[in-house]
Amino acid sequence: MEVMSRAIRSIKDPGKVLEILEAGCGQKWDLDIGAGGYVLTGIDLDPEALRIRRDETKDLHECIVGDLRTADFGQRTFDVIFNSFVLEHVPGAQQVLENFNRWVKPGGLIIIVIPDPYSAYGFTARMTPHWIHVLFYRLILGWKNAGKPGYGPYKVTYDQVVSRQGIRAFCGEKGLVLAAEYGMPSSHGLNNNSLKLKLVEAYKKTLQVLSLGRLSSDHNDIIFIIRKPALPARANLQVSAALPA
Repeated sequence: MEVMSRAIRSIKDPGKVLEILEAGCGQKWDLDIGAGGYVLTGIDLDPEALRIRRDETKDLHECIVGDLRTADFGQRTFDVIFNSFVLEHVPGAQQVLENFNRWVKPGGLIIIVIPDPYSAYGFTARMTPHWIHVLFYRLILGWKNAGKPGYGPYKVTYDQVVSRQGIRAFCGEKGLVLAAEYGMPSSHGLNNNSLKLKLVEAYKKTLQVLSLGRLSSDHNDIIFIIRKPALPARANLQVSAALPA
């Protein structure tokens, strides 16, 4: 998470308040971008997860129950849009990305995290039924509330755009700059020396071998840090001149 926190801190200005949208905010905010200097808006389709975030975590300035495909922020735009482990669950993820491009300010960041659908872990998630995911979270990861309202795992869809190739192509089509792309391993919250983690890692390595290396076991997730190019100085002057005094 540090690489994402650092990217956001890099655009913080002591004299400016960052507008941040956590798109699909769930129950908690995992980033450390320092105290103050930002307004954090969270939107999520799961009202129970949002209730937990609002009433227990209490770190959002604004909470919105809404669908990222149809949400409307009017003329409001954001310096940062943060979207973590959401797109793989959304049928019609292309529309979500179109909205992100519309909602982010020139010079702003879109940060996306997805499980790599072509990692051993992502392939398994794509090819197994949802009840298997719930059992994995309950029995292996120890999440006793897994599958209950407000708690993951959620059903996966993996639209075509939700992949390395898909995100790269989207950035190219929209003139967005893919500033960084990272493969990220995950312990799933398991103890590094636990038998459960060793079994999970052994399974992933076996799948990599059986797939002749096409399914990687070295990482589970991908982080994309995307920058929307700033407007040229002349365009900024034209926009300022068009605004009412």
